[in-house]
Amino acid sequence: MLSEGLLFKDDVILTWMRDRFLQDLVLGRKSAGANLKESLSRLNLNPYYTYPALALLEPVSPDGDEHEMVLLVERMRDYLQQQVSGGSVVFMDEQNRIGLLFSWVSKEFLEAIQNMLSQQFNLPVNIGVGKPCSHLYDINQSYRQASRALKNKFYRGTGQIIYYSELRRYVSMSDYPADREKDLLDSLKAADSTAEIEEAVNEFYDRLLENGPIDIKNMYELTVRLLIETEKRLLANTNYVNAYNKFEIMSIVKMQTLQEIKTYVSHFFSGVREVMSPDQKESHRSIIKKTIHHMEQECQAVSLQSVAQKVYMTPTYLSLLFKLNTGRTFIEHLTDIRIGKAKELLKTTHYKNYEVAEQVGYQDPRYFSQIFKKKVGLSPTEYRESVGK
Repeated sequence: MLSEGLLFKDDVILTWMRDRFLQDLVLGRKSAGANLKESLSRLNLNPYYTYPALALLEPVSPDGDEHEMVLLVERMRDYLQQQVSGGSVVFMDEQNRIGLLFSWVSKEFLEAIQNMLSQQFNLPVNIGVGKPCSHLYDINQSYRQASRALKNKFYRGTGQIIYYSELRRYVSMSDYPADREKDLLDSLKAADSTAEIEEAVNEFYDRLLENGPIDIKNMYELTVRLLIETEKRLLANTNYVNAYNKFEIMSIVKMQTLQEIKTYVSHFFSGVREVMSPDQKESHRSIIKKTIHHMEQECQAVSLQSVAQKVYMTPTYLSLLFKLNTGRTFIEHLTDIRIGKAKELLKTTHYKNYEVAEQVGYQDPRYFSQIFKKKVGLSPTEYRESVGK
């Protein structure tokens, strides 16, 4: 069995032990007792704070890949541990966010940390900040508050520092705003441009929030119902194939801010208006053809954002258009392209599996192997052996 001294010399194990201890602490699984400060000291962590408080940091990544996000947060955590002073503690919580335990008197340094991370990783960073506590063993209260503050990025937008003390109470909304939906529908029918559609959508949401913010879950549900109901009405007299299915609903629920939802809704209705026009069909086919060409030629580094830029569209609109015209999502099609190229490389070259993964756009070979086996039914090694017989 390894000795305690040896364990503590291993940075990886020490980091894991710190994370586990602090996760238990902020979730209230550590009982208040005299050994709390002693435990922190044994883990080489500062046990003394002037009104301890908890902040939660979360990068805003354009890539929705959950595994890649975890790796990104781990890199940020490791970088931040090297930058902050010994008076603060950095760890990862159970939801893969960066936790920062600090003294309230030092709260001004949060802005410097946000700027430092944004510049180092070239991504905006959200920070939710809980209220200070009198005692360290009450830090779970500040943690819960920081988590709620972080969720309020939905209304505040990304790249913000949000203090729990600044939050407004949510107002209840018992009935679906059918009258406002009707007004929006009339505006959409009369709209002559994308700008007018965006204006109508913004006005719809602004009216919803006249009395204060609505519970975020209710806002998702309301948006889904809005799109279903208005799509049915707009397309009732056309032969248009309804592309609004479960996937589209789930994509809305994954959106992190109200602005993202507004943009999606605006582009969705713009797309509906355009596909209802026969003159647009040929143009759309050409755009999808170009999109697939870029995906095939640049699968190693391609993304929805990069292709959208090349075909002069927003990512949201291109995503919708791609689904409408192919019946598949952009990611589904890109994954098939990548796996197809990987099969060819495994069959015709001597590249190692991790090299094949990099060639087709996967930086994590383990993740590549998981996707490959899910699609092909064999691991990359098994596939190579089977075609080599």
